Amino acid sequence: MFSNRLIIGGPSVHLLSLVEHFCDKHEICLLYGAPLANEASMENEFNRFNIKMHRIDNLKRSKNPIPDLFNLIEVSKIIREFQPDIIHTHTFKPGVIGRLLAKRYGVKRIIHTYHGLIFDSYFSKSLSLALARTDKYLAKFTDVIIALSEIQKQQIINKIGDIPNDRLKVIPLSVSKKDYTISKEKGEEFRDKIGISKETILMGMVGRLVEVKNVELSISVFAELKKQAKNYNSLLFIVGDGDQRDMLINKAKEGGLKVELEKAKPDTDVVFMQWQRELVPIYSAMDLLVLSSKNEGTPFNIIEAQMMQTAILAPRVGGIADIVDENSTALLFNDGAEMLNKMESLLSNKEKLFEMKKNAINFAEHKFSITKMLNLFEDLYQI
Repeated sequence: MFSNRLIIGGPSVHLLSLVEHFCDKHEICLLYGAPLANEASMENEFNRFNIKMHRIDNLKRSKNPIPDLFNLIEVSKIIREFQPDIIHTHTFKPGVIGRLLAKRYGVKRIIHTYHGLIFDSYFSKSLSLALARTDKYLAKFTDVIIALSEIQKQQIINKIGDIPNDRLKVIPLSVSKKDYTISKEKGEEFRDKIGISKETILMGMVGRLVEVKNVELSISVFAELKKQAKNYNSLLFIVGDGDQRDMLINKAKEGGLKVELEKAKPDTDVVFMQWQRELVPIYSAMDLLVLSSKNEGTPFNIIEAQMMQTAILAPRVGGIADIVDENSTALLFNDGAEMLNKMESLLSNKEKLFEMKKNAINFAEHKFSITKMLNLFEDLYQI
């Protein structure tokens, strides 16, 4: 298995489920990149299992091809020594390096999973086109390409061309119910920890604070509600880190919002928190998960949140529409004005919000069966 950085987020949690299930059935060698300075690593979670692990320190998102030449040499050496029957790559750069070398060394089965799509909102149009052409070439000798939703499958086809149905499969992300069970007690403890009353509506954002996540839009929309004296006894808490953190804190203050770090005061509007490893208390306390990303693949935090009885407010981008039940578990929007309108509709109508919360867990338990997902991978991993 070959993935990007093992940091808190959907790709790593998904990979962890596969490793946990297959570590006693297959000999696994996991290759991965080093986390950035503001990212929380999940390496220790993977170290619990009987697998070989190799960290590729130069595996980073960069336009400079020189480090990737060294990555090719390093990964090539590992593949020659391990001699895998299957190479399963996740995310773009591991997908390029891993699949090229798998073809070179005659690996029996090559599998690639798309998580987010980097063809939009990440790079210039010319570079995005070049990346799409690279993936089109790699697709020719990839035995199985996995999309996480039907929408994402169509996006892949639109960007890199038609792929035979027997090679392009949709396997939705899934979560284990035992790991995502709402706890009223832990939710109350979390609210106490950050100084929030039971009556306050908690809107949360969980993830990387980087440009593509467009957290600035959520802050601006919430600030607009506040200016209209329509705060509705609500608070926005933002969990995570990234290169935009300081800018976002300043943006919130400039918008007239009262900001605190880690813990709220009685008049606080926004709380910024560092990465949290324990997500059950956060989702158990949260009423509404908010996203405002410019681009998404299949955001794992939406799946987690619904499993934990949390309503969703998110943009109509990427594969999001495939992993929610619109108007039942989630409200989706196309722009800032619609986001403002729909945020207000939820904050002003607690009955509607709480009904969506109840719908969320019923939908998630049916939609995101980890048993179904693992059974599909059982078939793929047969040689």
